[in-house]
Amino acid sequence: MRNNRNRGKNYQSYDRTPPGTHPAHVVVRPKPGEHPERTIKRFLKKTKKSNIIQDYRNKTEFYEKPSVVRRRKKKRKQAILKKLKESSKEE
Repeated sequence: MRNNRNRGKNYQSYDRTPPGTHPAHVVVRPKPGEHPERTIKRFLKKTKKSNIIQDYRNKTEFYEKPSVVRRRKKKRKQAILKKLKESSKEE
């Protein structure tokens, strides 16, 4: 049976760093018996979720294809519409 004492915490039991101690860095420690490729996949997922690469690109100048700009704007519009739709349902 699994130990559920850590349920609801902000960090996993295998990651001993409490939240807020590494504000600008992504810390990924391998789980016991975890394949290294899986650990790398979790790292990439965390970096994407925390927008580290996107923030870097926004701060530095780089060429962005017009199709990427359109796609980003379209995604932003859809997210806003979805949020408005959900808020109107709650009311």
